[in-house]
Amino acid sequence: MNKWLKRSGFALVILLLVAVVGGAIFVLNFDPKVYQDRLVKEIKLRYERDLKINGDLDLSLFPRIGLRVTDVTLSNKNSEEEFSSMEEVRFSVALWPLLFDRFLVDHVKVKGFKTHVVRYPDGSLNIDDFYALPLDFDAEHIAHRRQQAEADAAQEEQSRLTANEFKVDIAGLELEEGSVLVEDLISERQFSLENMSLHTGRITFGEPFSLALNAKIDTRYADDNASLNIRGMIRLDPAASIYQAERLNVALQGQIQGYKVEQGSLSGNFSLDNFTGYAKGTSLQFLLGLSALSEDSRLAKISSQMQADEIGLNRVDTQVFAQNLALKGDIADLQERSIAWQLNSPNLNLSGFDAAGDPLTGTVQFRGEESMDLNVSLDGFSGLASKLNVRENKIQGQYLTAANRTIDIDFSSPLVMNLLSGEFSYTALSGKVSLSDGDIVQEAPVIASIKGDLKNGLIDFNADAVMDSERMSLSGSLEGLSKPQINFDLQAESLALDHILGVDTSLPLTSLMLDGSKSDAVELSAEQEMAIDKELSTEYEELLAESEAVEALQVKSRNLSLKQELLSRLSGIGTFNIGTMTYRGLAFKDLGTTLIFNSSSDIKIKSLRAQLFGGELYANSDMSLDDGSVSLELKLSNVEMQELLKGLKARVLLRGNADIELDLISMGLSEKELLENLNGEIKFQAAEGRLQGFSVQKVLDDIDYLIGAGSLQLDFNEREQSPFTRFEFAAEVDEGVINFDSLNLEGESFSFVNKQPRSSYNTLNGDFDLNLQLSVRHPVNILKQGVRVVVKGFSLPLQIWNDNDSIQIKTEIQGIN
Repeated sequence: MNKWLKRSGFALVILLLVAVVGGAIFVLNFDPKVYQDRLVKEIKLRYERDLKINGDLDLSLFPRIGLRVTDVTLSNKNSEEEFSSMEEVRFSVALWPLLFDRFLVDHVKVKGFKTHVVRYPDGSLNIDDFYALPLDFDAEHIAHRRQQAEADAAQEEQSRLTANEFKVDIAGLELEEGSVLVEDLISERQFSLENMSLHTGRITFGEPFSLALNAKIDTRYADDNASLNIRGMIRLDPAASIYQAERLNVALQGQIQGYKVEQGSLSGNFSLDNFTGYAKGTSLQFLLGLSALSEDSRLAKISSQMQADEIGLNRVDTQVFAQNLALKGDIADLQERSIAWQLNSPNLNLSGFDAAGDPLTGTVQFRGEESMDLNVSLDGFSGLASKLNVRENKIQGQYLTAANRTIDIDFSSPLVMNLLSGEFSYTALSGKVSLSDGDIVQEAPVIASIKGDLKNGLIDFNADAVMDSERMSLSGSLEGLSKPQINFDLQAESLALDHILGVDTSLPLTSLMLDGSKSDAVELSAEQEMAIDKELSTEYEELLAESEAVEALQVKSRNLSLKQELLSRLSGIGTFNIGTMTYRGLAFKDLGTTLIFNSSSDIKIKSLRAQLFGGELYANSDMSLDDGSVSLELKLSNVEMQELLKGLKARVLLRGNADIELDLISMGLSEKELLENLNGEIKFQAAEGRLQGFSVQKVLDDIDYLIGAGSLQLDFNEREQSPFTRFEFAAEVDEGVINFDSLNLEGESFSFVNKQPRSSYNTLNGDFDLNLQLSVRHPVNILKQGVRVVVKGFSLPLQIWNDNDSIQIKTEIQGIN
């Protein structure tokens, strides 16, 4: 026994001496350059990236053997651009494996870590080579990759470090003062994780370890103050390309981009098998709730939720599956308008071999002054992932306007999809559109075909409908899903536009043609003025009320209708060719025009041509849905003035044919605002017509009274008229008031010419004030100093204005010849 103890003690001493001598020899002969070169070659071979150690690589013995590396950079793949950098890296290394030329990391501490992640315009990332499979990766690629890996393993002793030479078994990883910048070149946005710290338990490849990450989120918004916390168990197996996260909990707190995070969390289990292209999540739950911190924010609240027992994707086997998947969310603006959506998939399994599942259902709801409900369902899955057949895809919905007009849709069609390429087609879409306005109900049967390519963001459509026994067809294409651009062509024999769109009083141009009681408007304005005079007794209160009115106008400018909101998100070009289009009692015949609109809410109407009021119409117009600004260039050739005034719901004061040119600009979200801000120029020319409701001959017949009294009152009478041979004027419009630069009205025996001060007409209240020179060219009997004489002609100034339904005339005699 003593002999064995002595021998064991002797052997132990020998081993200690060998260890000490070996350690001393290792320290004395340690060459950092050897390990540095090996590491650089390994990174270059495995990832095709350049690792540079610009600082020193130092060895320390106390309190433990370790390596310290400074100023380390790593490039992007096959590029000189910097991907990541580290100010300082410390490795604690196990001594015994080093004696056998093995590198076993015991502890890692990183300080000053920076990484730049980029999403390129083609959708790829500069980190794809670390984990992602190519798009055409399949089972054959997997087999080849595994064979290649086995072949590489056999050659590793000669070509690079073997697995044993670089076995990673890290007792813990600490990262301090980290920063990760994420830049999206497609959306031109970026955000970063700042002051990031990361701590892990013992990292052994193939075994789970704990992870704790804390960071500040910076989205380049001035008042950002949000923090991100991640906790969970991580399993990394690079040799098998398996990455897992169990019991993962992610929490977001604080405020970000002008919103307070009411709730932000993600929990579940996640796994990724890069060899098989298999990704799966179980027990998933995602919650996000945001509320605006400022009234300037477009959206006041944002909410989104997702939960699922299991969801997965297998790229190689082209498999998608979901168990009890539920998605829902809603957003609301400051006017308490909201959009809510929901998607439910109890059981869905689509693969390259089979397709099955329970019906998938979804809803979309809009609430506000207008409302919309849309229900979508997909039922009867069959086929393969490369040719997925859906027996029936139903789309039903209702749109209710503020005027209680409804538009109902009910469509159904088989659906064919290719999950690999993203292509889909509705080959036999059919249904109906119902328009209801009170007791009036119209139905339009519709048949259509739609083909799309989601991968490239392309959709082509063609639809035919019948309304009021008249056919119409719509064809076009849509490009881009994130920023959609639509091009279409609409052809119809006839189209009743107000049956489809209704009358939106907040839209420019249409407001100018609305029915309105002028007297009611004046009375309301007077009541408002009386209320203001009564309630606001000080100058301060008046200024305060004015300020509140301005703020109300600013809020109103953002309060677009649902169809305006949808239109403001689109860009595109549309062409129209319609035999007869009716709107608000106006009939546009042989109408053709081009509509240009963009996502900045600007709409352009170009080269609009139509037959209107018995003549020809040509117009161009620009308008904005945001602030209600509008510009109009319009020419009417040889139009019947009686039909024009009737069509505009105005009093018929003029009969005959005329040419009219308008060049106007305005801004407003109501008829009153548009008229108040109306500016521009008007030109008018007419021949062989009649003034209605006013008789020049009646004035001449009572010329004695006019000259003697200096004034005359005439009642407006539609049966009275004044024929003319030529009538023309040119005028400027200033804040809704038409100021006549020139005016010339000629009859067979009289003429009126504009004089100073300029004549004017107020479009806001219908008042006019005309300063004219009347010249009479035929003999007139005039009583002068008790003697009746016949004068061949005379000229005298007239001031003509309206007083309710009467016309006032005042004169000063200039001379009688």
